[in-house]
Parts: sequence; C-alpha cells; structure tokens
Amino acid sequence: MKILVVSLLRLGDIIQQQPLLKALREKNPQAQIHLLINRQFSHVEGLLTGLVDKYHYFDRDLLQRGLGEASFNILWSHQQIEQLVQTLNRENYQQVLNFTHNKLSAYLLGALQVPMKKGLHHSEGKFQGLENPWLRYFNDRFSGIQASLFHYVELLGKSFDLPVQKAAAMPATKSKLVLFQCLTSDTKKNWGLNNFKKLKETIESSLVDYKVKVLCAPFEKESLKSHFSDVDLIACDLLGAQELLKQSCLLVTGDTSIKHLAAQLGVPTVEMVLGSSDWTKTAAYSLMTEIINARVPCAPCSHSQACSQKAQICAEQITVDQVFAAIWDKLSKRASVSTVSIRDVERTAWSLQLDGGSQSHVLSYASTALQFSESFSKENLRQVLAEARQLQTEYDNWLHALESSFPTRKEIATKTQLKSQDIGEFILTAQEIIKSKKDAAGYFQSIVENLMTRFSSTLQFHEKMQAALAEVRELLQSRGQFIHSLEIVLKEGAYYAAGIGQLSIDGFEEAGRSLQRGREDAAI
Repeated sequence: MKILVVSLLRLGDIIQQQPLLKALREKNPQAQIHLLINRQFSHVEGLLTGLVDKYHYFDRDLLQRGLGEASFNILWSHQQIEQLVQTLNRENYQQVLNFTHNKLSAYLLGALQVPMKKGLHHSEGKFQGLENPWLRYFNDRFSGIQASLFHYVELLGKSFDLPVQKAAAMPATKSKLVLFQCLTSDTKKNWGLNNFKKLKETIESSLVDYKVKVLCAPFEKESLKSHFSDVDLIACDLLGAQELLKQSCLLVTGDTSIKHLAAQLGVPTVEMVLGSSDWTKTAAYSLMTEIINARVPCAPCSHSQACSQKAQICAEQITVDQVFAAIWDKLSKRASVSTVSIRDVERTAWSLQLDGGSQSHVLSYASTALQFSESFSKENLRQVLAEARQLQTEYDNWLHALESSFPTRKEIATKTQLKSQDIGEFILTAQEIIKSKKDAAGYFQSIVENLMTRFSSTLQFHEKMQAALAEVRELLQSRGQFIHSLEIVLKEGAYYAAGIGQLSIDGFEEAGRSLQRGREDAAI
C-alpha cells in the first residue's frame, strides 16, 4: 500500500509532525509513505529518516513568481501544477492524508485520483472531509485568534486516528552544555539579544560548570556578534543543530523550529511565549518543556482590547530572573507540583464529547473522572470543581436564555430580512457572554460566529443557528455529565473516610450488579 501525506506548511510545522508520521508508520508498517512538502524545506529530509520513503516537492516560490512576473508565460504555473498532479497520480496511492488543512491543499487533493482521502479536500464543487469531530474542531478553532484547548499535534492525531504521545525525557546525560536559540522568524516573538546576553552571564556565573552556546543559521551570525563573541556562536544547519541538541542538557528558546526538534529528542526546554505565539496550539510538544508565558496586555504599550485578544506580548514582561528560575528547576530536575485547573476540566469535557458525546455510556464518563481525579490532590480538585459547577450554572442559564428568546421557524419565515430588534434579547445574551469573558473554552463560539455571518436568507440563518444551539446543548450536557461524575468520585472518597463506602462509582443501583456489595445492601 502507498500513502501520501500532504504537508505544505512551514518548517516548524513539518518538524513537529514527526510523532504523527511515526504513528502512521507504526500503524502501517508495510506501507510506503510519501511526503509532499514545499521545496524550500527539502533539508528536513534528514530529520525524518525511517519515517518517509519518498519525497515530492511543491515549488511554491517559483509558482508565485510564475503568476506575478512578466517573464513567465501566463499558463506556466498552471502547467507546473498539472505536471505535479500527474506525477502524484502515477504513484497509484491508496490513501492521502492532508495535514495542511487549507484551501490550496484541499484543491490539490481534489485533483488527485486516490480512493481514500482523509482531511480537507475539494470535491463536487464544495469542501469535504470534515466528518471527524476533531477535524471540525481543528477547522473551527485553530486558525486566527480563536482559542484552542488542544495542541496542533493532538488535534491532528485525533483527526487521523494516529495515537501520539508527548516526547519523554532523553536518557540521562552528564552534559553541561546549555544551548540558546535567540532569534525567531518574527521580531515580535524575540526576547531580545540583551536579555539573552544577561541570561548567559547569570548561568555561567551562578552555575560555574555550565557553558552556554548560541545556535544560529549562517545568515544570522553577523547580527548576533553585537552581543556574543565569535566563540559563543555555532552556525549550523538543521542536522548540525540536531547533533548539538543530543549533546546538550537544555535548550532556551522562543517560538522556533529548533524547539520542535528538541522536543522530538526529549531535550529539556525552556520556551518563552512572546508576540503572537500561542503555547496552547504550537508549543514544543514534550513532557520536558517549561513554558514561560506572560499572556496579558503590557502597560508600556497601552495595548487596546483588540490587541490583547491577539495575544501581543512584550519582551519586557519576561525577566531574566524568571527564565533563570525555570532553568534552575530544569537542571536540578525539580519535579513541578501537579495542580488541576479549570482548563484541565474543559479539555477533558471537550474530549469526551469529541470522542463520542451523547453516544458514550455513563460508565465512560465515570471511568474518565476516576482517572482524572487520581492525577491531582482531592483538595485542589474540589476547589476547581466548585468553579466548574458555578460556570456550568451560568452556561446553562445562558443557553436557556438563548433558546427561549430565539424566534421559531414560522416567525422567521414571515420576514424577508432579519433586523436586530427581531432577535434583540438573543443578541443581548450573546453580548453578555462575550463581555463576561467566562467562555474561554468556546462553548458558545458557534453562536457568536453565526451572528457575525451573512446568510442568503432568514431561513438559512434560522437553520444554522438552531444547529449551533443544538451543538451547545450537547457540549454542555457532556460537560455537566463529566462534572457530575467527578463529584461522585470525590463523594465516594468521603464515604470511604466515613466507613460507609465501597460503593461503586454509579451508586447503589450499580452496586447491585457489582461484586462490591450484596443485593441486600443495594436495596437500602
């Protein structure tokens, strides 16, 4: 069997797809796996040894020149695309997976003669391939400023049924080499060379056995010489960086492709989230990564609300002392205290819904709640659970207000044009949700997006909004079921402490079918 993976994204995206390609290889050990990438990133080949059997290239830069420069025939780019499609079709693939998930890749998949297409593709005049709930979540939440509870690798793994795990720590090493990656592809994501210089001095004066070296691409070397000596700088390609990372004990970096390379190797990493970086979506996917995130508007710039929503962060918000403290923890292998947050509850609730939702048996919620509770202290969990329950009440009240104020299909059908006053209460409730800033998990996002979308008719608007309301209802029911299951787990612990316990997670009725108690006890 032959499988084609389409990944027409940036260098960092291709590198962090390594766990997905590994899972694909493990799932299809006898298959030939081919990878289509942008030609400018052909040097990534050496990093994916054993995972990819053959590479194909999409020459984006040359195609764009062909479309815009007078020296090219007007049909030249079209002919190049046609030749690429013919080349790929001659491979006779049985499957194609679209890891790119944009319109360009969707149109390309639409032109391929492959019996099984997974992911976004264009066919019969429309975009298709979003049947998987996880892929729909990826489509709705990942681009732009929308919040996502899940990482890029998690979402694609779930979307394509590829079981991926965060990279674990590399084997213990006696290395005392700390590597810096000071520059990113976007100046707004840079922490600043002066900060890195001070950090280097702090490390080498406080931890006298450790040495700091600065990684860079050859073209970056001159700009780094203003703050570092020539002996401190190591200019290398990706393969060179990979070998150096294997010899190091720690990487300190911003949002770079090198952090993804370190993650795959299990190298401990301290990552600074600056500018438009979003750690929830594209941080280094590793158990060994420490995120330093100052995701608040910065006072010196007097950022507006719109700017803060885009998560613009100034380098001044992250101090040298903060970064050094994180480095100290990593080098001393100090275990961080595991605490639960409301975000953890939301992630798990969404996962249950995306994995099956209302079709899941109550025991799947109970089992998940039991596993979840075992990861955290009961006191910490009770505090977060109280917050989650309070939010659930507010969410349910908002949903009730939206449903009760939304016009019926019959009322909508009489109007050729919908005005704000026709759904005034509905709009006010939506505004209340936005202003509260309490829907960080995005349960009501589809409602808000539909209110800001143009529709061809009032009936189409009604149909879309009713579907969105139904989706919110299912999500909140799933969330409520998970919270209820967590509450039962915590209460069961209290029953044990009081000597009442040994009841099963589903209570007295379930105990009647269990081996924990007799039928007489279940009939109490």
